[in-house]
Amino acid sequence: MKLCFVTSHGGHLAEGKLIAEGLKADHDVFFVTDSDLPVGGEDRVYYVKSFVRNPFRVFVTAWQELRILIKERPDALVSTGAEVALPMFYMGKLIFRLPTVYVECSAQVVSPSLTGRLVYPVADMFLVQWEGLLRHYGKKASYRGGFI
Repeated sequence: MKLCFVTSHGGHLAEGKLIAEGLKADHDVFFVTDSDLPVGGEDRVYYVKSFVRNPFRVFVTAWQELRILIKERPDALVSTGAEVALPMFYMGKLIFRLPTVYVECSAQVVSPSLTGRLVYPVADMFLVQWEGLLRHYGKKASYRGGFI
């Protein structure tokens, strides 16, 4: 199975890499990120524009991510956040009918992230790493302990 991990820079990318590490033995894994730093290792990585400081840039990011989806044809999308997951999850779900898995960042202890709230409608599996977050989401959300 080919898995696309779409994550923003920093802690989101670090958590995504840790989760992906456990899946690499059985799956073909690649990353889509807005990080301007090398991801490292032998991972296949695509870099896209961040739109956090310029919301109009979301169209550039969406175009870049659409081209990646067409080229790679992943079997599923996985994300730990943040903003670069939004266009990828919506295109992946609505255009390509891909299964989507969202893992709420471990830094979200008492309140949900904006990205989590926005991708919740299209996430097939929605995981939180703190049990207290369950009350902020619907029945689709589940807690299975911390991943990180």
